[in-house]
This record gives sequence, structure tokens and C-alpha cells, in this order.
Amino acid sequence: MIKIDHLSKKYNDNVVLDDISLEIKQGDVVGIIGPSGTGKSTLLRCVNRLETPEKGTVTIGDKVIGLSERKPKELLYLRQNTGMVFQRFNLFEKKTALENVMEGLIVVKKMKKDEARAIALEELKLVCKKKWLNDCVRHVSDTQQRGVALTIALDMKPKILLRQVAN
Repeated sequence: MIKIDHLSKKYNDNVVLDDISLEIKQGDVVGIIGPSGTGKSTLLRCVNRLETPEKGTVTIGDKVIGLSERKPKELLYLRQNTGMVFQRFNLFEKKTALENVMEGLIVVKKMKKDEARAIALEELKLVCKKKWLNDCVRHVSDTQQRGVALTIALDMKPKILLRQVAN
């Protein structure tokens, strides 16, 4: 379960999110739709603290996290339990598919390189052909990049998966 309470975000004098609250139960799939510029991406970016809102909390399970506070342990918990797949994938272009998937496992999950490699190889088998597994991701198709991005997000075993798609 994820619960967002009283989330507000503005850029200078432009209020983008004004006291947003919502609750999503485990297993629910929710789509947020609306015209360009109405705050959909900002909402997602605030939930995983890529943007810092003026106020608001997010509850994951029974843990309440202040989204406007700068507490490193809470931020780590949030990042370990939310996965995000961006519209533009945000992969490391000079790294291979394998290296991209290993990165989060090593940096966020604190796995040893060998363990991260084994998990990444196993998961990438589902979305990746061996012939481009070790190619830089900038040399593969958008569909292949999307597969790598989803693998990265799911390998983190998040409680919540946020996905940004184009209008």
C-alpha cells in the first residue's frame, strides 16, 4: 500500500501540485492522465524524491516518510522500495545493458559485483538477446532500452513501481 498525503510542489510562483492526497492498495494499477504540463511527472518525481516538494508525506506499508525532509536513511528506504521507469529510460549510454542493470544492485542494494552480475544476467535473459547484452545501450533500439530499464526497476524488488509514459 502507498499513501500520499498533502503533497504540494511549486516552481517559483507556479503551483504544480496543490495538496494532493491519494491511496493505492497493493496490486492496484493506477494511471494518472491529463494534458501536458499538469503535474503528472512532477507527482511521480516527488514520490521518489527526485524533486523535493514543499510539503507532503508518503507512506509505504507502515513507514511514513516526509518528502520535504532531508533525512538520508529515509531517502535510502524510499529509493530501495520504489522503482521508476522514465519516459526516456535514463540509462547510462556508455555502459552495456549488463552494466546498467548491475549498477543499481551494487550501489543501492549494496551487492557484491559477482552477485549483481549473476542476478543481472538471469533477469536480462527475459528481455535481451545475448548478441547485444554487452553492447552499449546507445547502440540498441528503444524497445531494447525499455526492456533494460524495466529489468533495472524490477531487479530492485520495489514495493511500488512508477512508470512515466509519453502523452
